[in-house]
Amino acid sequence: MKPDRKITITMLKKACAALALGLLLLQPLSGWALDGEDNWRNLSPKERENIQKNYRRWQNLPPQDKEHLREEWDRWQNLPKDRRDQLKNRYDDLRRRRQHNE
Repeated sequence: MKPDRKITITMLKKACAALALGLLLLQPLSGWALDGEDNWRNLSPKERENIQKNYRRWQNLPPQDKEHLREEWDRWQNLPKDRRDQLKNRYDDLRRRRQHNE
């Protein structure tokens, strides 16, 4: 075999290995993308309607309100999980008490 041909075959093998590795690493992303679609299909009509209503409300918000909500969401996401759980529980307790008193 010619030396140039050996170099070409070696480069082709490396390129195939890199492509295979890249596809292997991207495989979970395709699964996550499909999960989002499945979640929409599993929603009840009432849940879908609620999501669409909230999305329309979001679209009609002024830019400064959208920015404020994004900041609040980022702050919530950056809280430690135990703190988020603690706040959720407190909110749920207050909500239950308020419904019970009405």
